[in-house]
Amino acid sequence: MHCPLPALHARRGPEPGGLQRVSLPAKGLHAREWISPAVALQLVATLAQQCSVTRAIDVYVVPMANPDGYLYSWASNRLWRKNRRPISGGGCDGVDLNRNWGYKFGVGASSNPCSEVYKGPATFSEPETQALRDAMTAVADGGNLELVVALHSYGQVLMYPWGWTAEEAPDTPAMRRVGEMFASAAQKLHGTVYSVVNSASGFYYASGATDDWAKGVLNTKYVYTLELRDEGAYGFYLQASQILPTAEEVWQGLRMMLLALTPEKAPAGAPQA
Repeated sequence: MHCPLPALHARRGPEPGGLQRVSLPAKGLHAREWISPAVALQLVATLAQQCSVTRAIDVYVVPMANPDGYLYSWASNRLWRKNRRPISGGGCDGVDLNRNWGYKFGVGASSNPCSEVYKGPATFSEPETQALRDAMTAVADGGNLELVVALHSYGQVLMYPWGWTAEEAPDTPAMRRVGEMFASAAQKLHGTVYSVVNSASGFYYASGATDDWAKGVLNTKYVYTLELRDEGAYGFYLQASQILPTAEEVWQGLRMMLLALTPEKAPAGAPQA
């Protein structure tokens, strides 16, 4: 039996006469990316304090999606990426949870269990991806899932689908426009520059990932993978002193995205999604 992954739900209530818009940022799929769950928890605290943003939006946050791998990266191997699934006969353990999703499974991934991007024996073979799939599907079936943001590190890049091909995904102009709104808002606080690119052409080919699945299966309009600080000076060893400024700038960008989904609450002159 597997324990469910914890998720937090920020909600003030439905907007009178309107559909709820929902966001589901997921964090911590890759164990060594410590900044991701740290920023996630800071975002939860900010959402609790600035609840006016969620008057018309339900925000679901999964702060830690790979708890076993995360603990292992603290206790044994700082640069561990995968989960901790035992692999019989291979001498290598773990599945890359961001190559295990059931959409265009296999591109930019490996069938070798010793690879850091081992996709697993089948789609959704892992309890972690099963739990996220079920939660996201329930949210999409029960409301209007307009935005999905998956936090990773590092690189300071905001990516939109597709990752499995360089072909243009549905809603690409809208995703790029809202992505640029994020980058502009995030930069104003501490001067940090986030590039906005297509996953495949601007970063690297990868499939079986959260973002492509959310776009291709759930038909979510706005889907992103956000690679947090930094650009490589510290990489996965990012200093603890970077947690708060990273969370602050991400909140500014995410806030602008959420306001774009509720244009009636956006500041005067703000671009709309």
